[in-house]
Amino acid sequence: MGELGLNKIFGALLAVILAVMALREVSAIAFGSGGHHGHHEYESVNEWASENFAYRMAMAEVSMSSDEAEEETYDLGLLLAGADLGAGERSFRGKCATCHSIDEGGVNGTGPNLWGIVGAPKSNIVAFNYSGALDSTDGGWWTYENLDAWLLAPSKYARGTSMAFAGIRRDDERANVIAYLASYSPEAPALPEAGSPADVAAAEAEEAAGDIAVVEAESPDVSLEEAAD
Repeated sequence: MGELGLNKIFGALLAVILAVMALREVSAIAFGSGGHHGHHEYESVNEWASENFAYRMAMAEVSMSSDEAEEETYDLGLLLAGADLGAGERSFRGKCATCHSIDEGGVNGTGPNLWGIVGAPKSNIVAFNYSGALDSTDGGWWTYENLDAWLLAPSKYARGTSMAFAGIRRDDERANVIAYLASYSPEAPALPEAGSPADVAAAEAEEAAGDIAVVEAESPDVSLEEAAD
């Protein structure tokens, strides 16, 4: 190997050494430790940039408390209490009325008539040919919670359902539709209390619906108001 080749190798090694030293120097400046600059800890990225650079752009320093980071609790009772029936009707007309009627005595379409659906047993219309998918779901009654889960994603709530509807993703829109359905359900139970855990509210609604059904079976002439008391 000639002298020229040795000079090239020496030059490359020297460049590597200088690059490593430069990186160590930059690291020492950035993190406030090492080197001959002494030890200094910065309170923020902006403080470090202000001290070490003539020109800088302020960077957002984001912090989130544990309360802010905590996931919001979905409160169906609160949404139903503030539901907009007019908006619920518009959503129903736009997304449900093609397959469902809702008036008392209305005919079945691709889907069953939904008069009195809130508080009614699932698959409650004898004249409609249900797919049977609802038979495997939890609870035998259309409580507010069951309707909410059904409208969110029918195919997930009842595997194998023939209802070709993707669902309503927005929580407030589902609440509006459910409130609208309840306005056409004379025997709809009381709204779940705002702030009640969803599983507790669902269990109480299911139990109340079952109690009413037992009373009706034993005493056909007893009104729903008397049964609820």
